[in-house]
Amino acid sequence: MDAIEEFGLLLKAVTRETDRRINDLLRPLGITTSQAEALQLLDRYGPLSLGELGTLVIAEGGHPSRLVDRLVAAGFAERRHASDDRRRIEISCTPRGSELAQAARERKALFRTWLEERLRETDLAPTIALLDACLAETPLAETVRQRRTRSLAGEDVTGDPA
Repeated sequence: MDAIEEFGLLLKAVTRETDRRINDLLRPLGITTSQAEALQLLDRYGPLSLGELGTLVIAEGGHPSRLVDRLVAAGFAERRHASDDRRRIEISCTPRGSELAQAARERKALFRTWLEERLRETDLAPTIALLDACLAETPLAETVRQRRTRSLAGEDVTGDPA
């Protein structure tokens, strides 16, 4: 196995382990990692149009419409016409969705603590630069940029691991 193959294998393994651990933590809430991410973004930044949410969430196929449909059907989110433009539909959390977003934050904090313990002695800056290089000129690079921009603007003060 060469270094590129090993790098890809490790990325895939870390992603799967992360998803598995977070899904295990969220299972008692009855939501998935993707649903928790969307609810947390809507709770933090909403109401958002589907396009705005799409620039922030890493969802199936890069577009969150099916994810939002499921959240609306479950009563965790709602669609409404924007107050300033009746043609624009905005999505926001219902009170139950906001409660779930907060509960997901608390559960995901357990994962964050677990991960921080493993990375305590590691300088993450070179790894972040490496991963940025892998995503350069991809649609997900813009998603990461949007989230960073909001975080740097002080809109994301939770330190939440997505």
